[in-house]
Amino acid sequence: MGPHALLYLYLNRLRVHAAQELLAGLGIAVAVALVSATLIASESIAGSAGEVVHAVIGPANLQVRARGPEGVSESLVAEVERLPGVRQAAPILEATATLVGPGGRRVGVYLAGAGIGLAALDGLAHTLPRQALAAGGVSLSTATATALHLPRGEEGGRLSLLLRGRRYSRRISAVLGHEAAGALAGARIAVVPLRDLQALAGQQGRVSRILIQTAPGAEASVRKALTARASGRLTVARADQDLALLSQALGPSNQASRLFATISALLGFLFAFNAMLLTAPERRQTIADLRVDGTRRWAITQMVVFQGLCLGLAASAVGLLGGYALAAGLFHQSPGYLSQAFALGSSTVLSVDPMLIALACGLIAAALGGVATPLMDLRRGRALDAVYGDEGAPGNQLGRGTRSRLTVIALGLLLAASALFVLAPSAALAASVLLALATMLAVPATLSGVLHVAGALAHRYERFTILPVALTGLRTATLRSMALAATGAVALFGSMALGGARSDLLRGIGQVAHRFSDNAQLWVISPLDNQATVPFSARNYVASVAALPSVARVDSYQGSFFDWGERRPWIIARPASATAPVLRGQILQGQTQTAATRLREGGWIVLSKQIASEHHLKLGGPVRIPTPTGLARFRLAATSTNFGWPTGVVFMSTSDYTRTFATSALTALGIDLKPGADIAQSKAAVEHRLGGNAGLEVITPGIRAARIESSGGEGLGQLGEIATLLLLAAILAMIAALGSNIWQQRVSLATLRLEGTRPSRLRRLLLVEALVMLGAGCATGALGGVYGQVIIDGYLEHVTGFPVATLVTAGRPFEIFVLVVMSVLALSAIPGYLASRVPSTLAFGEE
Repeated sequence: MGPHALLYLYLNRLRVHAAQELLAGLGIAVAVALVSATLIASESIAGSAGEVVHAVIGPANLQVRARGPEGVSESLVAEVERLPGVRQAAPILEATATLVGPGGRRVGVYLAGAGIGLAALDGLAHTLPRQALAAGGVSLSTATATALHLPRGEEGGRLSLLLRGRRYSRRISAVLGHEAAGALAGARIAVVPLRDLQALAGQQGRVSRILIQTAPGAEASVRKALTARASGRLTVARADQDLALLSQALGPSNQASRLFATISALLGFLFAFNAMLLTAPERRQTIADLRVDGTRRWAITQMVVFQGLCLGLAASAVGLLGGYALAAGLFHQSPGYLSQAFALGSSTVLSVDPMLIALACGLIAAALGGVATPLMDLRRGRALDAVYGDEGAPGNQLGRGTRSRLTVIALGLLLAASALFVLAPSAALAASVLLALATMLAVPATLSGVLHVAGALAHRYERFTILPVALTGLRTATLRSMALAATGAVALFGSMALGGARSDLLRGIGQVAHRFSDNAQLWVISPLDNQATVPFSARNYVASVAALPSVARVDSYQGSFFDWGERRPWIIARPASATAPVLRGQILQGQTQTAATRLREGGWIVLSKQIASEHHLKLGGPVRIPTPTGLARFRLAATSTNFGWPTGVVFMSTSDYTRTFATSALTALGIDLKPGADIAQSKAAVEHRLGGNAGLEVITPGIRAARIESSGGEGLGQLGEIATLLLLAAILAMIAALGSNIWQQRVSLATLRLEGTRPSRLRRLLLVEALVMLGAGCATGALGGVYGQVIIDGYLEHVTGFPVATLVTAGRPFEIFVLVVMSVLALSAIPGYLASRVPSTLAFGEE
């Protein structure tokens, strides 16, 4: 066939079967949107952060970085500049701070202390406003100004800067948009002159790192010289090292997101496949008619492939647009839980790979569902009109032998998934894929069983007169029934497995948050510092607060992030009395009480299992950690979960931390009150004793636990959105499938109307059919979903290191079952109503 003939035939098909094609296309579009949205969103965090990092470092290719919060001497800059092969060097002092706007809104920011040397290095000297680095001021990125709800033209106004336990009033020098700061405009960043930040932070003559641009071909020699100068007390690395560290930090969350996204992609593919499968009977009838008329196999193949390609491309294009909108809207987020350790962007980065994967998903679904199935009738030796020889509706039958083979395959896949889960928890993705396929392939057996039971009920209770009619219709439209039931099974499987696993993960993080916060009755921390890693000077705070009449005890806590190889772990340094309760339930190797005792002795640490495995460490064996004082030697007391921090944690005593990281700065005070002391009054007394310029906040354990839980959940927010979007996509796909199924029954409904059946009875008939099909499919999916939840929980705990609570399903399967079924039935009432009023003349082939 020529192109014009192919186009004419497809346009004619659209004219006759527009609603059917539209519904099938909707199923493909939903699947493509689901796949593209999850993939685009998962890549945007690292992509936007990369833009920010490159905007800061410019052409620099090396850096010398301090290993602790006290920084490195600024005098090292001059030494670096004198090294052969160094073209340019620029210092930068970095801190985590809180800005308070005129309206009282607080925003945590990455605060950079920079001079003209850094601006010249990264190329921003030509675009930054002249006043951006003016003494006494602070310049804000557009993202920061927006988060503070600052009005336009706020330059010259004032805000509060909370830094290292003190409050300062600063003038807003400039708001840096994209034209002035490039990608930095989209990050929550504030910039002050280097000398100002050194004075405010009490770090005169100190910097966090030195960025270095080397001459061409001199990188290796410069790096060697820098390493020798560092003497094992500084980190020498590539200037863009933060990207590798961020990639590793995002690794566990991305592993979880990719697992969810891949399963969602599979389920989306199955949605689209089932949507196309609904059109297969009519396409098979068309092929039979063409073959009887003498049309050659090759011409029919061209026509079917062309039509499937057109539908797949059009629906996939709509799905890609919808996916991008979802990624930029619903999925758009900059994970604040990482902002204390990394400078992050907020833009949605669009790359080619996610679009191509989603497009391929839509085209393959269209090919398998709308092309491969009808073309099976072109096999040699098959009668030209064999489809009309099937029992019931032509082209709609699924033989008993086929159902049996599908059941056997489903059982085999279930056994394979179980074996993978037991033998290799890291293969959870493969196990989940096998389980999803097994769930879908088990639907024919389940539907057959449900039809058998319903038939027995209809025989026993003869007053259910509408049930036998509905069962007859279902048995004569087996393929359509299977496709619709399979869509329900896939929907419930995804919603149960993904949504349930996310709930278990969030409950695990919640348990950690409460144990982390319940060691004290009041906490003194830097604002918005959930993990207690922002240092503040001890001053006389401890003694002053301990002297209050209601205070029984004040404990000092320390912590920070540091670079260890390709990781940026979270160091948690706690007093001896506050260690065991936090470790309880999180130890994976070793004993909680033994580990707490050894930490109290000193010289021992607890590491996340992923870190210990990466360095091939054994319990009781030596551990060497890079610190500002050199390689500090410890012994491994136990391994643990990652406590919700994806890069992992290092537990040590406060005395060991003070010694090895050469700092006395605190990051939190834990306050225990005397028996009978009033919490609210004691909190007010502590705030008064700290003073209005302390730049600290006093919070209760409940508030701190809620913040930690919320922050940890933010990193996993995408998982919840994927699960929610999957459920919505499932409902839409099922509505499309049910609507298509109802539309294709118009002739049989017209026949019933010709026999005198009232429209209201037809609507009840359609309702019963839908309930049987959806019930069978959703019940199968719910059972498979609970098992899938167990598999994903094991993956999250053993592979990503996240704390996962014990599996709890309670009434979740039933709740989701009812939600999906009722939503689909309610939204499909319109096509059901229209179909019930179909003119009886349609039974004679007349519209």
